[in-house]
Amino acid sequence: MVQREYPPSSVHLESEMTPEYRGTLLKLLADQARAELLASHTYSRWVSRTPGPEEKMHLAEIAREETEHWYGTVKLLQELGVSHRDARSYESRHWFYGIVHLLIPRYKWLDILMLTFLIDRGAYLLVEDFAQSSYAPWARFARGVLDEEVGHVDFGNDFVRSQAEKFGSPAVQRALNKWWRVALNMFGPPRTERTDLYIRLGLKFRSNEDRRQAFRYDCEQQILALGLKVPKLYRESYPFL
Repeated sequence: MVQREYPPSSVHLESEMTPEYRGTLLKLLADQARAELLASHTYSRWVSRTPGPEEKMHLAEIAREETEHWYGTVKLLQELGVSHRDARSYESRHWFYGIVHLLIPRYKWLDILMLTFLIDRGAYLLVEDFAQSSYAPWARFARGVLDEEVGHVDFGNDFVRSQAEKFGSPAVQRALNKWWRVALNMFGPPRTERTDLYIRLGLKFRSNEDRRQAFRYDCEQQILALGLKVPKLYRESYPFL
């Protein structure tokens, strides 16, 4: 078990950071900014294409929040002397973004619905980790994001239920089947050297597998509560098929 060397909120902007700590912090912040911006762009493009007024209002609100989260993360990078353009040089390579970019032109409304239901729920678990970050400014910002999200999960579930009534449960089930494996795989391998580094530096407190299991437990309960079926998997370990 990796021991955490930096307690929550123990490192501040003016603190002396080791090159290892600073480099890892910048990488995680850059990756988070990229994820928030991708979500913001995806949802914003779809606001004008939603099938009705309720869907438009729902998605516009999500797009606004994702944009605010990107901006907040960019401000954290700027405080550390890294512009939003320079942040790209710190981003890690991840297959998930390549897949999403390939799929975006083919998205239909129910794909967007599953993004808000599954992918955003997984992102929320990551923000929970950041709320306990050893870097105090990030922990403070992440706690603010979590406070904003109170009640959004129930609202999201109710929205999926209303869309199932509008478009039919079979159509929503097909979209869920399509995205379930992507959602489980987005957490990455169960554990990596990078994961141990993040935990040791106090920048995360759970492994990829810990977050995946928390996500799966929560989502499976919500899926059943919505009258849908948990999609069948042909492979029960990473990479899920």
